[in-house]
Amino acid sequence: MCKIMDVLSWQTTKKSLQRVIRFYWRRMFKDLRREFGLIFLIPKNIYLPLSIFGIIFLIFFLLDFDESLTYVSSFIASFITIFIISESTFKDDYATGYIEQKLCETESLIFYLFAKYLANLILVYLPMTLLAFLINGFNDNYLLELIFAYIVMLSTLYFFFNLGSAISIKRNNSLNALLIIPLLIPFIILVEEIFIAGKIMPNLNFLMAYFIFSATFINYAIIQILKIQSK
Repeated sequence: MCKIMDVLSWQTTKKSLQRVIRFYWRRMFKDLRREFGLIFLIPKNIYLPLSIFGIIFLIFFLLDFDESLTYVSSFIASFITIFIISESTFKDDYATGYIEQKLCETESLIFYLFAKYLANLILVYLPMTLLAFLINGFNDNYLLELIFAYIVMLSTLYFFFNLGSAISIKRNNSLNALLIIPLLIPFIILVEEIFIAGKIMPNLNFLMAYFIFSATFINYAIIQILKIQSK
């Protein structure tokens, strides 16, 4: 009898778990479809950041700096590009009332933020990494590590500048995003150690820690700020 009850209990738990997974997957898929659709609907969301990045990068590249400084030009190009495109991360959704609608539907904006990040990662940051590789190249001995570090670097910048975008969403002043730059000073030092000094380990681990911090705490702060801004 106990075994039968255990089996029934497990089946009930399994069905409940499956329903929860399907529910959250549908929400995630809905947000992903929207964000990818918006980017494809407005092609400039893809070619504009890539154009800005490529132009800035090529300017530094044509100046014929020392090889180590080409990584500096890559970082500066990435920094400026993400700073510019982050200005409109939440602006349109706030203006149309979409963020407020999301908050009315659910208390969490986690899927909304994750969908935005994933869409930008696949359609913007991966091509930026490829472009940087084609123009500048990476050390063949640490090719995969440097490409991975580059993607992590772009993602971390994305999260931090989104925090600035959330802060300035009402004032429509992108200069407010500069307020978060002091938080990036340790991050900039890590990037310098990896790409210029060539000290990949253990700095890559520290860079990953910075990324995890930005993906969790910074996004949590963004959610709270968006809630306040939408009231």
